[in-house]
Amino acid sequence: MSHTKVATPLSRTTTLVAVTISQWTARKLDKEITDDTNKRLGASADAGRYNKLLIEAERLEKLNSLVSAARDLHYSMTKPWIDKGPRILPNALFAKFSEKFRELKREFNTEADAFARAYPDFIEERKRKLNGAFKEKDYPPVSEIRSKFQLDMKVMAFPEATDFRADLDADVVADIKAEIEASTAQVTEDAMKHNYQQIAEVVGHMAEKLKEYGTKKPGARKASWFADTLVENVRELVELLPHFNLTNDSKLTAITERISRDLCTEEPQELRDNPKARADVAKSADAIIAEVSKFLA
Repeated sequence: MSHTKVATPLSRTTTLVAVTISQWTARKLDKEITDDTNKRLGASADAGRYNKLLIEAERLEKLNSLVSAARDLHYSMTKPWIDKGPRILPNALFAKFSEKFRELKREFNTEADAFARAYPDFIEERKRKLNGAFKEKDYPPVSEIRSKFQLDMKVMAFPEATDFRADLDADVVADIKAEIEASTAQVTEDAMKHNYQQIAEVVGHMAEKLKEYGTKKPGARKASWFADTLVENVRELVELLPHFNLTNDSKLTAITERISRDLCTEEPQELRDNPKARADVAKSADAIIAEVSKFLA
């Protein structure tokens, strides 16, 4: 009995990567205080909830920041495949992605180890502030706290297709092949559309910030400003887009080149200092958004 495998374009040029994250939030719903408070106020049982902060917030800031960085890396260098599952990573970006992820994971593990060592002290520190709201049972055991923090990734080959028996009826084999081709085509179409959505988001943000720069909205303390990342994010997008041009779409190639030429040449400080340069780039960004909107209609 032999088996047949149907190769797809994505299986030759991409892999799938899943990032798994677990972290202790250091927050706990206190049902007793919630019930007592609602009863004392004459409120309904679902009127409010009393959530306790079990550890000083700053003790988890670094770990939270690293988790955010890992998520940002994952979503910026991959495209959706299935909802809340593995995402598509071009083979050409694998080395860069895995290197950056390993750096984040090493730093995350170092911080998690340090947190676990200081955990008993953090409990005592917070105990004084919680006072009567402190309950020892709210806290995971010292022996288990380190296991509450995990950051990992799993890389899988993009499925060529489900294996199927070659001795199946020819019509059944044809149906299987057609289903595989249709599924792959839909994934590819969705990934390509995501490219245009990402352009609309990143370039649209640039256009908005450049046009607002120096103006002061009613009620605002100071005039609108933008960080260097406004330009850096567009440059990073230009670097990534060719790798996600899964169908070698000439329109996407042309738009990518246009973004690079019209939006990435000026440095952030020049855009702040030079009103004409700022206006020209904002105008070009608006034109690119108008062009991209045709593909999202």
